Amino acid sequence: MLQEISVKRPLPNNLKKEHLPLFQDSLEETFTRLHPVYLKNAWVIQDTIFSPGELKFYSSRTHIEALGPLQFAKRAVYCAPKSWRRVDKGMWVLDEWSHNYFHWITDCLPRIWEGLEKDTDFPVILPSSMMSLPYVVDSLNLLGVKYISFSPRENLRVDTLILTARTAPYPQFNIPLVKKTREKLSLTSGNPTTRKVYISRSKAPKRKVSNEPDVERLLILRGFEIIHAEDLSFKQQIQLMAETRLLVSLHGAALTNMIFLPEGARVLELRNEGDSISQCYFNLASALDIPYFYTLNKGSEKATILADFEIDLQALEQALEAMEAN
Repeated sequence: MLQEISVKRPLPNNLKKEHLPLFQDSLEETFTRLHPVYLKNAWVIQDTIFSPGELKFYSSRTHIEALGPLQFAKRAVYCAPKSWRRVDKGMWVLDEWSHNYFHWITDCLPRIWEGLEKDTDFPVILPSSMMSLPYVVDSLNLLGVKYISFSPRENLRVDTLILTARTAPYPQFNIPLVKKTREKLSLTSGNPTTRKVYISRSKAPKRKVSNEPDVERLLILRGFEIIHAEDLSFKQQIQLMAETRLLVSLHGAALTNMIFLPEGARVLELRNEGDSISQCYFNLASALDIPYFYTLNKGSEKATILADFEIDLQALEQALEAMEAN
């Protein structure tokens, strides 16, 4: 059964009139989503779920784009020589994007909340490749959520499977479930929430700032700390956000951490000029009721995910003044 969800979003707090077209299509949106289902005698074959009783693959719940007959056939051939392991119960919450930090936090955790509403005793089933991602294991351990893993050399027979579905299509968010992630993982800081934080991507392999020294100099003069998310554990990132009042970063996974900001905090995204497609952090700030600020900057590519950026320092100065005064 499909559920239809409608959302309305406020404008960015420092919106310039000429930039309205970049946000216009995101201000009111409607989307549909599937609900979790129980499956008896389900097979976990690589990254898909198969019901032998129904002779059916449930790829609409395991992939962004549903798989076709050729893709099913390739998986069947690939998995045929593997060993089989029986599991009495489990929960599936993954798709092909789940290894990414943003998608684990904003897609997979909301799916876990819905799965746990069905039964709190069902462990999350994870391929062993995900066990090497610290934020996956750390978040599950912090939450006290059970999990089991399987190797690339085996298939699973699951007696009873809770098969969840994406709670919202990218770049949308299921607002109650995103807020539940904040509620369950955010920390209460014993310190005042006064820190001003810039998360730099200078150590990242892509999407860097070409004039990073100038950006850092400007921010340091305004009392900002320069932070590299790569240097912090998952729990340390949550703790940092608990103490942060102003968060600034280039479009990238580190902005996902706004989900752990305290009430009253604000976020500023350094965006690619002319990009009206990459709205995930604008949408996320809206879902969390966080005041959102932005600047537009010259990117080396039209595709934000591939671009490096030269930050407009004058626009950044103006946005920071608005952010602190608002």
